[in-house]
Amino acid sequence: MRHAQGASPTRAAPGKPVRPVHAGTATKPTGENIVVTFRRHRSADGVTGLQPGGGLIKPETAPKSVSTVSRDFIQKQSPAQNPLQLVQLLPGVVVGSADPFGVTGGTISLRGLDQSEMAMTWEGAPATDVGVYTIDTSEFASNEDLEDMTVQQGSSNLDTPTINGSGGLLSFRDRDPSRKMGGLVTLGYGSFNYHREFVRFDTGEIGHSGVRAYVSYANQQDDAWRGPGHDTIWNMDWKAVKEWGDDNRVTFVGAYRDSIENTWPSTTMADWQTYGRDFTWDRHYVLGPEGQNYWRLNRNPYDNLLLSAPSHVTLTDRWKLDVTPYFWHGYGNSGAGAFINNTNGNFLGTEAVTQPLDLPYARPAGDGTTDAMTLMAFQNDQYRGGFTAKTDYRINSHHDVYLGWWFDYANDHDSVILSPVTFSGRPVNIFGETDNIKLANGQLLAYQNISTITTVDALFAGDRATYLGGKLTVDAGLKVAMVNRNGTNMLPGPQYKVVLNDFQPLPALSARYQFSREHQIFASVSTNFRSPATPTLYDAYYGHGISVRGTTNLKDEYSISEEIGYRYNGPLLVASATYFHYNFTNRQIQSVIPGTNGAETVDLNAGGQTSDGVSLEAGTRPFRHFRPYVSGQYLHATIDNNIAGLPTSGRTAVRSPRWTGALGIDWDNGTVFWNYSIRYVSRQYSTFMNDEYIPGYYDMNASVGARLPGYGPMKSPTIQVNFINLTNNNYLSGVQSVTTNAVTTHGVQGTAPDYLIAPGLAVVATAKAGF
Repeated sequence: MRHAQGASPTRAAPGKPVRPVHAGTATKPTGENIVVTFRRHRSADGVTGLQPGGGLIKPETAPKSVSTVSRDFIQKQSPAQNPLQLVQLLPGVVVGSADPFGVTGGTISLRGLDQSEMAMTWEGAPATDVGVYTIDTSEFASNEDLEDMTVQQGSSNLDTPTINGSGGLLSFRDRDPSRKMGGLVTLGYGSFNYHREFVRFDTGEIGHSGVRAYVSYANQQDDAWRGPGHDTIWNMDWKAVKEWGDDNRVTFVGAYRDSIENTWPSTTMADWQTYGRDFTWDRHYVLGPEGQNYWRLNRNPYDNLLLSAPSHVTLTDRWKLDVTPYFWHGYGNSGAGAFINNTNGNFLGTEAVTQPLDLPYARPAGDGTTDAMTLMAFQNDQYRGGFTAKTDYRINSHHDVYLGWWFDYANDHDSVILSPVTFSGRPVNIFGETDNIKLANGQLLAYQNISTITTVDALFAGDRATYLGGKLTVDAGLKVAMVNRNGTNMLPGPQYKVVLNDFQPLPALSARYQFSREHQIFASVSTNFRSPATPTLYDAYYGHGISVRGTTNLKDEYSISEEIGYRYNGPLLVASATYFHYNFTNRQIQSVIPGTNGAETVDLNAGGQTSDGVSLEAGTRPFRHFRPYVSGQYLHATIDNNIAGLPTSGRTAVRSPRWTGALGIDWDNGTVFWNYSIRYVSRQYSTFMNDEYIPGYYDMNASVGARLPGYGPMKSPTIQVNFINLTNNNYLSGVQSVTTNAVTTHGVQGTAPDYLIAPGLAVVATAKAGF
């Protein structure tokens, strides 16, 4: 049974009333009566002290594996950490971080499936790039505005707006505006000249209109934790809610972010063993090709706007309607240095450039030509909009049918252009927009220039049936997804028009049986797919002619996943255990295109894969101010066939650690609090041949803080200190790109995979207060 937040869960004889107990008192169990009581904290940031496991677990009712992180945990972490770092203790989740402040998204995998195979939604809207499925959760809401984050490890849902949900679902939503006028202010300072300012204002209910809203602003700056560089970020969040009548609600929520971020060079194993953490960009610029490693040429400016308006309307006592229109615009680039000659070795697509280039800031090359450093900007400009609409109709006490439609339209332009760099190594324009390098005829010199329109139509329908007095729920449904990619390659060469059409029927069946108030079992069978990423369709030109041949014949990844699990929701303990099994065909692995500084990827067809495993998690409700949490997973994932002429069948799948586990301890008496966490990830292979891997590692984080008495307009002022990578452990945190083999085998030349270097120790102090 799921209890309301803040209530005292009880167990008593049927029909017998339970005597209420005042918060803060203790009772002794008598016979079958067990009473647990809590005292809600007075906090400015929404921490209640009530959520089990310190906010890392909550009672769930979905008929599939689900884990949720709530504000009780989120608000005690560093406000700078991105949402991926906030879910890294959950079962099956493996997060690779590149910096301690969460600016770069890093990597995430669920049960060995990476972020390109995960659906992500924010306030009901899809929040991944429709072309390459990248996830950068730091581009959206500030942590102070997050209400909770949910990880669905096994599969997405029928109504999830995704075409890449074979690896699970990550969804998050913002807090609702307060019903009373007020706000929150936070100030932070920490290692590497980190400082952050945040302010939020809640209007409270405006008159008697039923409308309430908030707007927030955050500004953050910090230096690179290793080597040169710094980040500059500001963002705004807002949310307005209108409620009326019986279960009617309209929401308008938005987020805008402007950032210029430092990037991190991913390392090969050889470079890691040679340089360790010293493998980074150059602090000083030098004239010549070596200047490509100058830090100012390797940055990531990006502007991002996301809007969503989830609405729920009760039409009759049996008929309900949910509609979520959304819009997203992202614009920016990932930069790299490119040293070019004005005459020699330049190509536009497959055509050699015969006319000399007019290169600003050029220098004599000694052979009658000139050369110059340029900023090679991997630009992305994407507009995406659409809606999901779902209607539910309750036929009778046993059957609730639903019908829905998801429509999505995206216009995505990707280019790689060159922009001038001064003699001091500074780009004339970091967005690469000014005085771009052109040919003598005025044509833009580009290494990529593609434009893709992606249209998605998905229809879904199902029946949710209840039996045995509501104890048994069975949900059966079907989703039919239709994807059209219509693109143009505007560089000279054999390829001009690209068309891809996908059609996938996706049936699903799930059931849940609540055989007592505390005990529940569930089972599900789901089908999911992943449409090939956009760059895979196009010829790529990096160097002389075609460096990667595009294909529209790559088949969709298709998965069938089964789960069976058990949940316990008792007066002291909340726990779950799940067995899962996957069967993949045409498994798609995203890998970086060499020579693109990690900015361009292509899908590799890894054939079939079979995965089996068991995951568990448990957390207690408050017990003597403690709320511990534990999670773990065993995963056995194997490749089913040989790939690229190599004997890969039977080998362990990439990014699939055999063992993962985490422990979290939260202690909070309402005035003083502290928490500690440790997670362990065993070795992860980075090649299909299993001839290279990153070793297993552990990571520890901690925080300590105190809530002080209010003073004047300040309500519940709080001071907290967060320790990230508490022991300064030196390790590789994730696989950035995979290859078939690292060592030359069976005549196939080896290629080195790339890895992320885990951030070192960082300390962040934050002061916050309500008003």
